Amino acid sequence: MKKITLNKRRLKHGSLATAMTIGLVAVLVLVNVIVGLLVERFPMDIDLTTDNIFQLSDESIEYIENLDQDVTVNVLADEETFSGQNDYYRQANEVIQNYTKYSDRITVRYIDLYTNPELQQEYPRETLSVGGILVECGERYQTLTAYDLFNTQTNQQTGGAYITSSKAEQAMTSAIMNVTNANPPKAAILTGYNTTDISDFTSILESNGYVVEEVNLMTGELSSDYTMAILAAPMIDLGEAELSKLDTFLDNDGQFGKNLLYFASVNQPDLPLLEEFLEEWGIVVGDGYVYETDPNYIYFDPSWTMQEYGDELYTEELATTDLPVMIPASRPLESAFGDLAADSNRKTSILLSSHDSAVVVPPDAIGSSDSTWDPETDGEQGVYATAMEGSRTKYDGTTQLVSRVVAFGSVDIINSSFLNFAAINNADYVLNACNYICDKEEGISIIPKTLGSTNLGISQGQANFIGTCAQFVLPILVLVAGGFVWIRRRNK
Repeated sequence: MKKITLNKRRLKHGSLATAMTIGLVAVLVLVNVIVGLLVERFPMDIDLTTDNIFQLSDESIEYIENLDQDVTVNVLADEETFSGQNDYYRQANEVIQNYTKYSDRITVRYIDLYTNPELQQEYPRETLSVGGILVECGERYQTLTAYDLFNTQTNQQTGGAYITSSKAEQAMTSAIMNVTNANPPKAAILTGYNTTDISDFTSILESNGYVVEEVNLMTGELSSDYTMAILAAPMIDLGEAELSKLDTFLDNDGQFGKNLLYFASVNQPDLPLLEEFLEEWGIVVGDGYVYETDPNYIYFDPSWTMQEYGDELYTEELATTDLPVMIPASRPLESAFGDLAADSNRKTSILLSSHDSAVVVPPDAIGSSDSTWDPETDGEQGVYATAMEGSRTKYDGTTQLVSRVVAFGSVDIINSSFLNFAAINNADYVLNACNYICDKEEGISIIPKTLGSTNLGISQGQANFIGTCAQFVLPILVLVAGGFVWIRRRNK
């Protein structure tokens, strides 16, 4: 009888233990399912790195949470290939994925260009590359390359570029802001004067949220819809009628807010009417070209000169990296106003200049095999401006109204080869100049993130806390739980 009672008791406790085990497993499965659903719907990752390198900033989150348009982020590679290149690409991939966690309006797709070559045909003006990113919203789009996602430096020995930090979040948020902008700035490319082809630069403008159209001033008008006009090294002088249209455009019925971007060339003939127009804005385009005598400021050729940044304000606004700007065969510029503004409303600012070891090659020595001109003995060393702004300002109450003419001494600053040269800052600098004068909102400011190590990046205090828990708290809890179970079983 005692044995039967004991067996019944064991059966009772065994059944209870089995039921509790089944119930616990069921609860764990249910919790796992719920957590999985929550993770899909809400960002629940824990980033223990020092600078939260895998997470989005509050500024990005605030912007994308309020999106009212659908955005598609096309990563031009399969996910394994893209994120598997190195740790920086893995970080960029995590950042991209995080955008979908904060907004149902954002979709991320991975498209292998090798198996989907037809995508290139949809964007004939773009050069899509494996590992690039195409951000779309309706008919507006922007492409990003590795140079947009990461800061790089050039190895002086090998000439190759290597990644120093990630700016993936800033590039992504800026691209989303650009493609969702319902009123993008419009730029007019002025044609009809045997101007230089700058299609590579216009593609950069379009990829960064600008609407770009061609306008022939001989037959067309510069409407107030345009924010900026671009005149690229004309070989034929503008007539008085066309210059009058430019004046009217920049005045904008007294409201200002318009801009002209002008590129000169050492190959231009005399253009007296255009040069007179530029002088009215305080910019004198000199003859010859800047030649560097110090090899430390040369790229491949003495006429390919490294530039110094000018006005401090513009350096802060336009020079967003430590890379230099290089201008080949730049005509020297100077202010028509001298050291003083023409009046309180008109002034000039130097944006870029040579180093003080530069000289100017005179026109009669250019391309002449008979010239005896020697840059070391005949040239006057000094600082020569190569990019300059002339501005006119007025106030409507407390609101500042400004129109600007920005001149570069050489159109080759935006030559396709130099725009794509990783060791210089030409593309970003000229684009930043356009964004600045057009008052174009350019994303948000986020500090680049460096993947300096693979550790968790926790503080010493956090490490001590975790160590204490592992060494003392957890064992004590295990002992207490074990004692409780032992006492309970002993009393049964």
